[in-house]
Amino acid sequence: MIYGSQHPRNQKRGVTLAELLISLTIFSIFMTGLFSLFFYGTNRASDGTGKLLINRDIRKFTNEMTENARFSDYFEIYRSFTDRDQQHDAGSGDFLVLAHRDPSNQDNISRVVGYYRYEAQNGTEGPVLMFDTTYSPSSTEELADLLPAIASAGSHEEVIELSNGLSDGKLFYNFYDRSIIVRGEILHDGAVSQQVTNTYNFTISPRG
Repeated sequence: MIYGSQHPRNQKRGVTLAELLISLTIFSIFMTGLFSLFFYGTNRASDGTGKLLINRDIRKFTNEMTENARFSDYFEIYRSFTDRDQQHDAGSGDFLVLAHRDPSNQDNISRVVGYYRYEAQNGTEGPVLMFDTTYSPSSTEELADLLPAIASAGSHEEVIELSNGLSDGKLFYNFYDRSIIVRGEILHDGAVSQQVTNTYNFTISPRG
């Protein structure tokens, strides 16, 4: 005689260790792919920003230097801001000076514009700085005597954040004592632990 109906015993099946390990492995693979995609996207965006900054710097630098050179009367190139060794035809230097004569007295100097690459401590890349000094009345002194003191290196306006020179390691090349070839490489922070770079090469000539 059956006194009650018999039902299969309800059993709750637990997650085995093997299933747990498989689930964790799949999750790890998914998260690795997700982080890789995020890292790649971040680097691409950073590179794009760096390239935009480089293009902006190149446009600004070339336009400004071309304009200042066009209205200058002559130029001098020195080895560096702290080494005032003058570089003649086929010489290269990191310090360019554009001199403007007084229209009413060609023996006098009325304005001096200078660009120089300020080397970092390791002697490689560094920012490009500039100064622009006007003399009223115009000065009778020699150009070399009107240059800023060597001790003022690094204190002038920055026009390019970071640059390398490509003319024997220098930025300005004296072309037949008539023109200046500017050869450089601009660097900006890009991807993680990397820098975005681009080169520039243009020629400027004083009217004199």
